[in-house]
Amino acid sequence: MKKAIYGETTPHPDIASSLNNIGNSWSGLGDKRKAITYYEQSLKMMKAIYGERKAITYYEQSLKMKKAIYGETTEHPDIASSLNNIGNCWRGLGDHRKAITYYEQSLKMKKAIYGNTTPHPGIASSLNNIGTCWSHLGDQRKAITYYEQSLKMEKAIYGETTPHPDIASSLCNIGNCWNQLGDQRKAISYYEQSLKMRKAIY
Repeated sequence: MKKAIYGETTPHPDIASSLNNIGNSWSGLGDKRKAITYYEQSLKMMKAIYGERKAITYYEQSLKMKKAIYGETTEHPDIASSLNNIGNCWRGLGDHRKAITYYEQSLKMKKAIYGNTTPHPGIASSLNNIGTCWSHLGDQRKAITYYEQSLKMEKAIYGETTPHPDIASSLCNIGNCWNQLGDQRKAISYYEQSLKMRKAIY
């Protein structure tokens, strides 16, 4: 009924509340996994309505629930994902140091799950996120070390010469750092590689 009133895909507090209530009911019945799917939908809607800060409180609840399900110290992809989401929110709010603490926890967990040196998209993504934060904090050289690790992993996953959006993005990020550091020639070489790849993709 609420969806019929406000729109099937319209973010609305009443719809978010209903999704949350259904989550509570499934949780009460002991089906935590089903509860999480409703909580995640509610959370996504709350974030769209209220923004990052409100979302953090919901992500924190979600993280707490996942730890209760899988174990407080268990390495699990869902827990790593929650840590990453909280990091994204803090980054959106401009607190890059706080974001890094969550990204680092997520990265550590992903490495424990998939292997310390195993090329994995989730690990590459975490490295990229941490690089972006260091870049915003003004430490371009530190950012480059993370971007380079991410780039190396992406090439290992998708192919050394395969045009891929993630590789193009990493090349562009490294170019941005060299540009900030005043080495325009080096920046151009990365931008050119990124441009060539994006043209091949699109």
